[in-house]
Amino acid sequence: MNNMTKIGHWQGFIPPQYIYRNRQFKGIAVNPPDFNPGSWCGAGKAIYDDELEAFLITSRPRSAEGDKRGFAAEIYRSKDGVSDFKLVKSISKKDVTDLSGIEIHSIEGTQLLRDPLTNRWYFYISIDIGKDFVWGGLHWETLLLSADELEGPWKSEGVVLKNGDSYDAHQARDGTIDIIDGKWYCLYKAKDKNNDRRPAFAVSKDGIKWKKLGKLTIDGKEELAFLSGKLFPGATGLIFIGTEMIEQIDPKVAHVEADKHAVRHGSSMVNFCAYHVDLHNLNLDSIMRIPWEPLSPYEHKDHPLLGYSTSLYDPNANRILLYVEILDGEHTKKVGLNETVERVLVYQTNL
Repeated sequence: MNNMTKIGHWQGFIPPQYIYRNRQFKGIAVNPPDFNPGSWCGAGKAIYDDELEAFLITSRPRSAEGDKRGFAAEIYRSKDGVSDFKLVKSISKKDVTDLSGIEIHSIEGTQLLRDPLTNRWYFYISIDIGKDFVWGGLHWETLLLSADELEGPWKSEGVVLKNGDSYDAHQARDGTIDIIDGKWYCLYKAKDKNNDRRPAFAVSKDGIKWKKLGKLTIDGKEELAFLSGKLFPGATGLIFIGTEMIEQIDPKVAHVEADKHAVRHGSSMVNFCAYHVDLHNLNLDSIMRIPWEPLSPYEHKDHPLLGYSTSLYDPNANRILLYVEILDGEHTKKVGLNETVERVLVYQTNL
């Protein structure tokens, strides 16, 4: 990424402030299954693969109709990273259950990477493993599938991030996973027995056996937040760039609850953010935190983002591509778990 420094006199990784200020809306990457209330796509990861000479993005389609919820894990492919994403592989909820032997109710956050040792694809899938069907789900873990080709066949490597510690007693899911200097890093969503969500961190040498390091503070303080994005190598260490959903509900917004568990959705404050990751002190040291300003005609004017995002550096075009899961303003009539309509947009920053 040395050529990234040509745009200015800054040193190290390109300033996240520059990425945010100079982003331009490019288009729609993935659409939901339909535009009925509770229909979503997103919660995925974008990468550029040199062997395929293509951009890939993962997604989970979701529908409220027929109690489907997250019903598949999908992989899309594009030549330019901003348009014409074509479905390469869809692994249904039933497929995941059959492969893993675990009965699941829903699929959420997904991550796709190539293992540098075996060259196999690793597909991480967040799965709802609760004993009962609950809208939104209460108990989640992270399953790993692997394959030589994107089209499959896929096999289960088992659950690699399990519940169990006090801070992730209910959920260990929706990881941001990247390989840096040959080591695997994962910043994930942890929920305790009170369903308070905090960022947590895990590391691995092979992408299969993970060591959980614990929950993370933000600027030395415990915050109830969910982060989703990308881990980059910086001159002074790991840098996280993405979005964060803060537990801050707008009391002026009418919110529709899906069931008695009152799992909220769509009305939290979402920031664009960047952090230095201090693994010695298990702390995220803030570089920037700014409320997301929508630049497209699609984003909901009051609550533009859900909180899932992913990004990549494209060395061929010397640009950053940022993909965000948005609440669609035209089709979202109410805010709530089974009310919003969500799709994935592409933003680009030229360097």
